Order: sequence, then C-alpha cells, then structure tokens
Amino acid sequence: MEHINNLSGSVKGVETLYFEEAEVEKTRGGRPIFGAIGPLSVLYFKDYDRFVLQLNDFKYPLLRRLNISGSGRSFTLPGLNGASYNLRILGNPSNDALKNFETILLNNSRFGGKALEKSPDDKLSRGKPSTSHTSLMEQVSHTAKNIIESIKTKTETIKTGTKHLTSKKERTYLKDIKNKNFKKTAHSTFKKDFFQSGEKSTQDFLSRRRDNYNLNHALDFSDLRKVNSNAPVQYLLKEELEEAILNNKDVVLV
Repeated sequence: MEHINNLSGSVKGVETLYFEEAEVEKTRGGRPIFGAIGPLSVLYFKDYDRFVLQLNDFKYPLLRRLNISGSGRSFTLPGLNGASYNLRILGNPSNDALKNFETILLNNSRFGGKALEKSPDDKLSRGKPSTSHTSLMEQVSHTAKNIIESIKTKTETIKTGTKHLTSKKERTYLKDIKNKNFKKTAHSTFKKDFFQSGEKSTQDFLSRRRDNYNLNHALDFSDLRKVNSNAPVQYLLKEELEEAILNNKDVVLV
C-alpha cells in the first residue's frame, strides 16, 4: 500500500532516507533570510533519475554539477541569486543513515570536490517544457471553457432559484424546515470504511518508514539507487518538482 497523497498530476518518489529532525536556513551575503525546522526526507524519483531533499515546503533536487560542501551533519547547498542553504541534521540519526546521506551527495553533486559527469538528461529546459505540459493555447482554451461552464452553472442556479421562489409548489416554509427530521433523511458522503482505510494506509506508511533498511545499514550507491518495493512512497506535484529541478539547473549555469 502506498502513501495516500497519490493525486492527479503527481509523481512518485521512494523515500530512501528519513531524518526525524533537521533545519534549513536560507542566507544571502551571510545574512539569514528564512529558516525552517522539520523532518528531512531524501526521495528518489525514478522518472527523472534524481534524488530530492525535502523538508516541509523546501524541495532541493540534486544535480551532479552542484557545489555542495560540508561534512557530518552540516551542509551548504548553493541557491539562486547568490543565496545558499545551510542544512543541519538534528536529533540522533544512526551513523549508517548519515553515511548513506553522504554517499548520495558524493554521487549526485560535487560534494567533497569530486567532479562528476553531467546529470541524467531529463529533457527539461526553460524554453522547452516537458511533454506533460499543455500548450499555451490549450491552457487558454481550457480556462475559457471553465469560465463558460461557470457562467452557465450560475445562470442555471439563478433560474432554478427564481423558479423555486415564484412557484407555490416548490416553496419551502421555515416552520417545515424546523420540524423536519434530518437525521432520517441524511446520507453519509463517505464510504463505510473510508476512515479505517485512511488510518491503515497511514500506519502502513509509518511502519515502512520505521523499518527502512537504509537507515541502519551502510550501502553502496548502486543499492541506494534501487527502488525498494518495501520502502515508503511519497508523491510530489509534477509541476512543482520540475520547477525545482529547473531552478537548480539555473544555479549550475551561473
């Protein structure tokens, strides 16, 4: 069973590593801009052959030409327009989990001064949107269609409301509403096992996260890159992920 956040327009990432508490601070010219504390996930997206660091709303795709520095639990990640991100892993993670994190950085950036070949070609570029994106005309057409449908719906609502107000047959009086027993006519909009299913999915996800083999065993990069069917899964919006990748491509081009 996969994570419940499987929404339309999303892409699946396997949670390779998880740290219960971490801190990221954005700085420019040595001055802090913002900071956040929360759990840190290292996700692998097979569709893009990329690892992504995620802490709350912060998403940082790794590219092999990024100059990442640091060691142990503190790392510096380059950002756009002269900004940088100071990442610190807090709490008590295992030494194996930290070693695996450095292994991922070593093989997906210039971490440790190691020069790697170019990142995998994911076909993404600023002037060339991916095939999953609709054209501008299609977007305009879709927007116009939605506006027309909205106007039609509102018009029908007005007509229906007017009809009910002027028709004696459809008129509803306040005393009838007060006396009506809604409990007898009410119908649940949820399936019978909706909440039980959601709870089971959440428990399954947390169990997979807790038992993730990568957290307590130091592995080679080839093993960390494999998609483990028993590992927890998260879904990110495709558009947001691709924008984050493009932002980091802009970083390495500067």
